[in-house]
Amino acid sequence: MENRCRILEAAARVYALFGFRGATTRRIAEEAGVNEVTLFRTFGSKEALIAEALRQRATAPAAPLALPADPVDPERELTLWAAAHLAELRASRTLIRQVMSDLDERPEVAPCVASGWSAADAELRRYLVRLVEGGFIEPADVPAGTRAGGGAVTGPALARYDDVLAGGAMLMAALFSDAMGRDMMPELFPQPADRAPVLYVGLFLRAVRCRPALADRAADAPPSTAAGARSRPRRRAS
Repeated sequence: MENRCRILEAAARVYALFGFRGATTRRIAEEAGVNEVTLFRTFGSKEALIAEALRQRATAPAAPLALPADPVDPERELTLWAAAHLAELRASRTLIRQVMSDLDERPEVAPCVASGWSAADAELRRYLVRLVEGGFIEPADVPAGTRAGGGAVTGPALARYDDVLAGGAMLMAALFSDAMGRDMMPELFPQPADRAPVLYVGLFLRAVRCRPALADRAADAPPSTAAGARSRPRRRAS
């Protein structure tokens, strides 16, 4: 098991530096401190080794990226999550760029690194749905024809799931673009690197019209309604 872990870590480092063609089994074996026979006996082929090394790196982030099951303060919670996710992307930048450069020739490497990104995206999407269901997102402007004969506004017009999830995709894209492009095109990222998560999340929350944290809403409410704001059950979308 110790040899296996050492070989996988060495394969990821060598691949990040040299790409698939340059990541020879000899280089990987030397980096891992084993002979090539051990490498082939353990993984069978260079292709299987590289795929496993990339998959392990993608699914084992250095920082936890979980968002709370019950949102309380969206700005704080999302900023902490975005900062951790951006730090992980920046730490993996060399490896990700190498995979992207190999995609045309070896498209099979894409799923090996996409798993971590997909897991982060799924975590964000679940959290955004919870924000909508919890009443943190203001209702959308009602388009013409949404009300029929003065009836109630339909669920989709209130929930705005599509708008919120599209905004989430843009937030993910901003984090990825920052991690991959800040050093190459600094003029596109004039904000300090450590302020980027705060700015991206703030822009996203304003775009989807997210309400303040529960504590802030309770503090701003009249005394007669403050207690209700603190104890109000989460609203479920119909």
